[in-house]
Amino acid sequence: MSFSCPQAFFLLFILLPFIFIIFFNYRKKKKLLKSFISDDAYQKLSERSGMEIDFFKAALIVLALIFFIMALAGPEWGEVFEKIDIKGIEMIFLLDTSNSMNAEDLKPNRLEIAKQLIHTIVDNFNTDYIGLINFAGSAYIQCPLTVDYEALKLLTEASIISPDEEQGTDFSRPFELAIRSFKSSAENKKIIILITDGEDQEKKWQEKIETIKTQNIIVFTVGVGISSGAPIPVKNSQGEITGWKKDKAGNIVRTRLDQNTLIRIASQTGGQYFRITDVSAIDIFVKNLKTFERSSISKRLKLRKQKHFYYPLIVGLILLVFEMLLTEKKLSWKRG
Repeated sequence: MSFSCPQAFFLLFILLPFIFIIFFNYRKKKKLLKSFISDDAYQKLSERSGMEIDFFKAALIVLALIFFIMALAGPEWGEVFEKIDIKGIEMIFLLDTSNSMNAEDLKPNRLEIAKQLIHTIVDNFNTDYIGLINFAGSAYIQCPLTVDYEALKLLTEASIISPDEEQGTDFSRPFELAIRSFKSSAENKKIIILITDGEDQEKKWQEKIETIKTQNIIVFTVGVGISSGAPIPVKNSQGEITGWKKDKAGNIVRTRLDQNTLIRIASQTGGQYFRITDVSAIDIFVKNLKTFERSSISKRLKLRKQKHFYYPLIVGLILLVFEMLLTEKKLSWKRG
């Protein structure tokens, strides 16, 4: 047996002064009675005098209160399964992990700001299925669709810039992987949130837009960076900047936020474009996500312990009724 609210047992300490008062009054009444009659007369009192009944009635009240406190603590034993519906939407973040996300036009850099954005969005939801796909020249699932938000945030924090052999930026790859990652139900609302600086070298994303529209998937795009651009730092194994990325001519490469591409993707799929530097826009973004109608996305069996608070409650009520039915008997003399 266990209790759903064991803190209620602390109320038992409140009964200690009450019990002390009962004993004190009992002894006081006994002392007063002896002061009015002789010891011989006191011994001849009926065993069920009013004095004993007073004590017995008080004991019944104390026992009833103990059982009421036990009922309040919520005794539980036995287990049952119950079906629960989980209502929500399916939402997948596409996080750009190309070298350009190392740019420090946003402090500490674009990638870290993007991670913070994901954390902020996730903290505003409760029952939605949320996943994460990292991409650069290729794409992979960093976290599958889940309601374990703490695990998702840990995996988001663990996201790093893709290795050199996977560099480049190709939106079509994460789009394709996200489409396959969504559940098959057509009733579920599906949302993709693309977080990137918008520099897509492959320009193949348009091929996936028709599929996205056919499956009623809405794409929100979030631009990371500033329009004027910033150089891409080159770091060593210790994370220290050792230089700046250069082109074949030896010129420092500046990565710029490509808003036009992100605006086109969002507008063609019924979504919206936001800039991560605009705090008010992010708040509006979160509010928009909250307004989506949540449908039943899964049914689960939940193991639940059976509550049996009514047993001690009934016992306590019986004790109280019994206490009220007891009447004090008048003092009577035993015949010697």
